[in-house]
Amino acid sequence: MTLLRLKVNKLEKHLSAIGIDVDFVVIRSREALKYMVSELYSPPPEEVPVHRIAVDIHTGLIEFYVSPLEYYRVKEVYGNEGIDVWAVTNSCIDLPSDMKCYERNSLENVFKDKLLKYKRIAVDDPPLCEDMVCIDIRQAIRYIRRSKSIEEVEIIKRATEVTEKSIELAASLVKQGLSEIAIASILERLARELGAEGFAFSTIVAVGENTAKPHHIPSHKIFSGAEPILIDFGVRISGYVSDVTRILIPSNVDKNYVELVQVIDKARLNAIIAIKSGLLCSDIDFVARSVLRTHNIHQFFIHGLGHGVGVDVHEGPRLGQASKDYLIDGDVVTVEPGVYIHGKYGVRIEDLVLVDKDGVQVLSEGPKVIEI
Repeated sequence: MTLLRLKVNKLEKHLSAIGIDVDFVVIRSREALKYMVSELYSPPPEEVPVHRIAVDIHTGLIEFYVSPLEYYRVKEVYGNEGIDVWAVTNSCIDLPSDMKCYERNSLENVFKDKLLKYKRIAVDDPPLCEDMVCIDIRQAIRYIRRSKSIEEVEIIKRATEVTEKSIELAASLVKQGLSEIAIASILERLARELGAEGFAFSTIVAVGENTAKPHHIPSHKIFSGAEPILIDFGVRISGYVSDVTRILIPSNVDKNYVELVQVIDKARLNAIIAIKSGLLCSDIDFVARSVLRTHNIHQFFIHGLGHGVGVDVHEGPRLGQASKDYLIDGDVVTVEPGVYIHGKYGVRIEDLVLVDKDGVQVLSEGPKVIEI
């Protein structure tokens, strides 16, 4: 079963659970399409070339309306069983004869005629239903996007395993004289060899003083052999991403830095222990921040504790001081306390965890601090 079919089933099940009975579902916003057809793109383009998907709940038929550029790839990824694909373009005249097509200027009228056949229509784009009553399911899609299925979690876990293994292998190859850019290049090559299909974000490799820059861009700065190295890295597999931060420490690093790492790791662990479905996200941030406050370094923790991860590397919920989000079963979130002392050094340790009613499952099980 494809991820798309699993997500359609999850949406139908959620709507039923909240008392919404529908016959036909239409999805056409970029955010929703990016989630529903995540395995098509790595990463999703700015303009998703799927115009919309429509689902007949009773027959299970999923209709794709796509750019001609994506027509054959959609059929290749999703097959023909229970799937109907239509190209949408300005003129169908010059397209291949085996490519079913609707012209762009007629699609809306064709679709409105189609909608008249159904009684209970659900949409994520209310303007589509100007002349009829439809059910707005934007919130429902946001919910199922956050509440990951077993299959989605397994993909994220696989991406996380590739990420951690890549960092560990790269750490074994780090030597005096390598630049941040060179280390990043080694890391990304290893990840590709281990199965990464793409990267979740621009790789962060920071040496020495650059570790105090949370979103540092790898430079030509050379590792001298005595400084800490911060690596923030994530890969993309089957449309889902990972996000992990690890610290590489040489044996001769400053002892004060080692002590700081231990404090950050305690904040990380305390926050993870506190996580449970139903809790306010700001309360989890408070747990981590309290550890730093006891050491009078809380003022250097200049970002929130974490964020959701899925198709995008930054999704809901937000774990921060001002967050009003509550954790739900199936959330996959980062826990990443950090302190950044400008001109000196910084520390961040980031894990990826799955939330459920009993607590958490840590998806990033590898070493948090790696000796080099």
